[in-house]
Amino acid sequence: MKSKLLLATMLLLSVAFAVVLSWTNVFGQGPVNTNPRSAVYIDNQWHVIPPNTTLWYVFDYDNQRLTAEIKLFDGVTKQLQFNLYTPDQIGVNSIGNPIGRGMPPGESNDLQWKGVFYGGGTFFVEVINPTSVAQPFLLGIAGGGVTLGVQPPAPTPLPTRIPPPPPTPTINVLQSILIPAIATLRAPTAPAGAVATSAPVTLTPEATLPSIIIVVVTATPMPTSPAPTATFTPMPPPVVNDWYTNAFYIVNGRTQAIPGNSERWFAFDYAGDRSKIEIRIPGGNEMRLQFRLFTMDQILRYTVDGTPTGVGTAPILNCDTGRCASNDLVWAGDFMINGTYFVQVTNFDPTPKNYQIVVTGGGVTLGR
Repeated sequence: MKSKLLLATMLLLSVAFAVVLSWTNVFGQGPVNTNPRSAVYIDNQWHVIPPNTTLWYVFDYDNQRLTAEIKLFDGVTKQLQFNLYTPDQIGVNSIGNPIGRGMPPGESNDLQWKGVFYGGGTFFVEVINPTSVAQPFLLGIAGGGVTLGVQPPAPTPLPTRIPPPPPTPTINVLQSILIPAIATLRAPTAPAGAVATSAPVTLTPEATLPSIIIVVVTATPMPTSPAPTATFTPMPPPVVNDWYTNAFYIVNGRTQAIPGNSERWFAFDYAGDRSKIEIRIPGGNEMRLQFRLFTMDQILRYTVDGTPTGVGTAPILNCDTGRCASNDLVWAGDFMINGTYFVQVTNFDPTPKNYQIVVTGGGVTLGR
């Protein structure tokens, strides 16, 4: 009875060890989608992100302009982040300047982004774990225009190649002629152990060597491959933030350029905590620029309504002549709703201008 119990215990320990070893191997392999080139499709399933790691996911979006919603469940509690990029931004390596970021709606612990696009294609989601602890996470996506692609099958391992046995040495034709000839030359002219006598020695004629015929074969020159023709792959055009779907996140102190008679779009995130926001374009009034501020809801109705929530104006200041309009364009205010807000800058002159946008506020999050 004791021997059967001991055998069963050893069997269970072996199985447990095998399971632990298999999990260790799987975890040790690590994720493969650590850059945009190896991004995998969102599958609305639980995954684990290692510490201090960035993972990339994709989804397809059609041209129907339907609302898409991305949610990273419990992302605030786990201190995770996610950013959203258009296909054009990834094409020109515009990482760090996403078109959208996950923000907590209200008092929720989830991170969420909600919006529409005016073009189809494959869009990218960057999930970031800046902490020193691995975290399980669930990245979900929903929307009428969203399609989750099929994951590529796992690669089939190559069969193990068994090397062939070493070739048996063979004697070529030339060796078959030379070997007997050399043996003949080295052979003794008298049998071994013979005793010399005073009898006259009769010289025997030299052994006749076989004729050796050496055939010289002219080497055939190896064909040379033509030199490869240099090919030039043109760089894709840079992303232009001329529409709100391509809006760039504002970076304070960065000089922007706007052509004549055109518009440019920018964005920033706000926590909805009623903290004061100030948007300023230094010298914007002097350069005859204009900027307008839109909420996310207004952006969704932009092509129908187009009414902003705020407009940059020139404050009236004291000057030598009394009261004068400032050279800057300024808007100040606050909101109760968190999310992404959009700034439209318009140049009404035919001359291009260089300018800066400065956004300040305790609840404001800008680009990197």
